[in-house]
Amino acid sequence: MPADLKVALLSLGCSKNLVDSEVLLAHLAEAGIAVTSAPEEAHVVVVNTCAFIEDAREESIDTLFRMAKLKEEGRIRAVLAVGCLPQRYGDELVRSLPEVDAFLPISDYSRVGDVVARLVAGPGPGRGGLLAGGRPKGPGSDLDRLLLTPASYAYLRVAEGCNHQCSFCAIPLIRGRLRSKPMEVLLEEARRLAGLGVKELELVAEDSTAWGKDLPGGGESLAGLLERLNDIPGIRWIRILYGYPWSVTPALLEAVRELDKVVPYMDLPIQHYSTPVLEAMKRGAGGDRLKELLYRIREEIPGVALRTTVLVGHPRETERRFRELVDFLAEFRFERLGAFAFSPEEGTPAAAMGGRPSRKAARARLEEVMRLNREIMEERNRTLLGKEVEVLVDSSGEDGIWLGRTAADAPEVDGLVRVRSSRPLAPGDFVRVRVRGFRAYDLEGEAEGEAP
Repeated sequence: MPADLKVALLSLGCSKNLVDSEVLLAHLAEAGIAVTSAPEEAHVVVVNTCAFIEDAREESIDTLFRMAKLKEEGRIRAVLAVGCLPQRYGDELVRSLPEVDAFLPISDYSRVGDVVARLVAGPGPGRGGLLAGGRPKGPGSDLDRLLLTPASYAYLRVAEGCNHQCSFCAIPLIRGRLRSKPMEVLLEEARRLAGLGVKELELVAEDSTAWGKDLPGGGESLAGLLERLNDIPGIRWIRILYGYPWSVTPALLEAVRELDKVVPYMDLPIQHYSTPVLEAMKRGAGGDRLKELLYRIREEIPGVALRTTVLVGHPRETERRFRELVDFLAEFRFERLGAFAFSPEEGTPAAAMGGRPSRKAARARLEEVMRLNREIMEERNRTLLGKEVEVLVDSSGEDGIWLGRTAADAPEVDGLVRVRSSRPLAPGDFVRVRVRGFRAYDLEGEAEGEAP
């Protein structure tokens, strides 16, 4: 094995995958293996794959082929695929992707250093097959991580898996049922992140609002967890991502409203508004009840930024039912919104349903939703011109421009604030910014004290 063994890691997919990548990196470092950001400089390239929808699988496979090309050219020695794709497809991948040297399903990744060493040592047992990357995940598997996020924020994964049975979703097939981390483990993880200088915690899970429901005693709730996290020194912002509308409780709304570090922001994917489509999706309730809940959240948390995600092109979404969705989006005007087109996932009930719009129709509907969303965002941003907003700095840009976010913006999925500042800033700084302009989703402005 080379004394200067290097590994490059490419992390694809969602923020939960990113946490897995950070854990994997920590185990590589523990094994004395150096990490480089450039695949061409590595002996082994590890690709943490995503298998959520067809586009994500295609990206994962394309990335694996590109890395295999580097191996063919003699620039790297091996390619290792980990995560959701091997977890879901296992032996099928071994047969269909002989270019990849080994596959690791989801685990605690404690043995990844050994696997890398074996791959570099040359052909032998374990090459070209499905391997175990370590023990099954335990409550404390995420405690040691090498962060891939800016110094300003980090993801706190509060649970894994999901108990919902949405007809279109393959996540339970990949990640299994809900497994909440115990309170004390999460508090220790949060304290460690605060000790690294992290200012914002992004609470993530397949269903973050279900946290605690499966823990012994049944007395834990996300509201209670927020209360404890709110007391951790060094943390300034706490944000809830990936909630489920019908897991929102009065206690949770009170916590978001009253706790000073919990930003008034909730990410609640509604997926649709038309009741027949919601029924086909197995989402638990119809559009009227959904509307009532969303307006109640706005009433109980003044100034809340509500983010949602919608899915278009699902089976039984007729043109009229799609219009119901668009009309509701135009009426409610979510502060933040994402959308995607239906992908028939093997093993899910929706894959076998009839009445699915064509792929072309689904893409056209997706484009219409995003056009509407852009109009709404531009209208909201226009109202901020000349006003001051608080911004958390994430990274430096060019020519005195820094990139950051307001409390209404989650990293990676929402807009940025481009801050002009003549004085040095740093990731993790909070700064008052006067808004001078915007580009679609992003704001532009000067740090407090700068000349216009």
